[in-house]
Amino acid sequence: MEMCLAGAGLGYYDPGAEWRGRLFDLGLFFFEELSVLKKIIVQVREDHLETLARTKPMTAMAELIWNALDAEATEVRVEFVLNALDGVEMVRIVDNGTGLEYEEAVASFGSLGGSWKRERGRSGARRRVFHGKYGKGRFRAFSMGNRVVWRSVYAAAGTVMSFAMSGRAAALGEFEVSAPVAQGGRGTGMTVEITDLYAVSGLLQGVKAQEEVTAIFALYLREYPDVRLVYDGVPVDAGNAEERSAEYGLAPMVMENGERVEASLRVVEWRLPGKRGVYLCDEKGFMLHKVLPRLYFRGFSYSAYLKSAHIERLDREGLLAAGELSGDLRQLLEAVRAKLREHFGLREAQRGQDVLAVWKAQGVYPYAGEARDGAEFNERRIFDIYSTHLNQILPDFASSGVSNKRLTLKLIQELVRSEPARVARVLDALLDFPEEKQEEILALAQR
Repeated sequence: MEMCLAGAGLGYYDPGAEWRGRLFDLGLFFFEELSVLKKIIVQVREDHLETLARTKPMTAMAELIWNALDAEATEVRVEFVLNALDGVEMVRIVDNGTGLEYEEAVASFGSLGGSWKRERGRSGARRRVFHGKYGKGRFRAFSMGNRVVWRSVYAAAGTVMSFAMSGRAAALGEFEVSAPVAQGGRGTGMTVEITDLYAVSGLLQGVKAQEEVTAIFALYLREYPDVRLVYDGVPVDAGNAEERSAEYGLAPMVMENGERVEASLRVVEWRLPGKRGVYLCDEKGFMLHKVLPRLYFRGFSYSAYLKSAHIERLDREGLLAAGELSGDLRQLLEAVRAKLREHFGLREAQRGQDVLAVWKAQGVYPYAGEARDGAEFNERRIFDIYSTHLNQILPDFASSGVSNKRLTLKLIQELVRSEPARVARVLDALLDFPEEKQEEILALAQR
């Protein structure tokens, strides 16, 4: 029997086959053995599905977590199930959200480019802004492994129901869905199991993966503090990971089509080193794509979130992955670069003033009182640039004792008095001294 759902862009039929599911414990509820009722076939070009399934593993993982949060989950657990040889056998994402209703699953899994979330905008009870709207997340799960199973437990007419849906990367666009059955207990939620894993799934574990997850969901966890995200056994705590954050409104920009676009930039500085990147977000701060602007600010670990409704439009048009080949995105990123340089220039100056205050309190700062004249004032400014920059890039100097600091700072003072410009060139040869610092010193020396 073949049937077609009008407007859904899909067909399904009853093959009369039986699918034997495994008993699976979610911690709150169990699944009974289920039999297949329908096979859903997505009516789109296969190469388009393959493109979605070749996304980066962390992007796919983020999509699955977003789906759980869109379903009003207050707890999401990402688990890596090991086999007897301590290899990862399964990636499992478990949430306590509302689950996916059977009728919605049949409709949404059979179509691409549309989602029930687009019509609603916000979740029902908690009124959370939806992240996913285009039905791509389920196909991106296949970038981690060949087989994906979705197990849903949901409430319908006062009864808790459950069903399972499965698919394989070898047959993208085909999903088997079991009949819904009454489920014991009251808990609802969704479990996604990914097996027959690819080698790239190893990128999902470790310190860097934890940092990436923290960066992706930092703004969301700030917005919804009742949400608990546990990744590989470690709770994601963006608040404790942050050192400070600041938000800036960018000047309005005119795009290539004449549209006037507004955007804002939130800069989050992290306590631990290693995090850098710019995240392109919709106007609510939900990450859609990550780009690397090749901006490195020595001594700072940061993530920058560019928020704009125009970014969501570029995402719909598939232009975010084009990077700076897109004129609109290039203009947005140029504004981001300028603001980041301004932000970290001020932050470096603040850090420098803090370091100088400590040195003065310790009695190791080689100058006393006010500058006698303009020449000494310029000399002190050059000294401050040299010494605070060395303190930032040389951990051994920053952690040395008072006597060592006093001697080193006195030697720097004598070098500054003799040949400040030459010292800048030597530092550049040895320590990659920033070009803008050299220019500032040369300007001060010429005075």
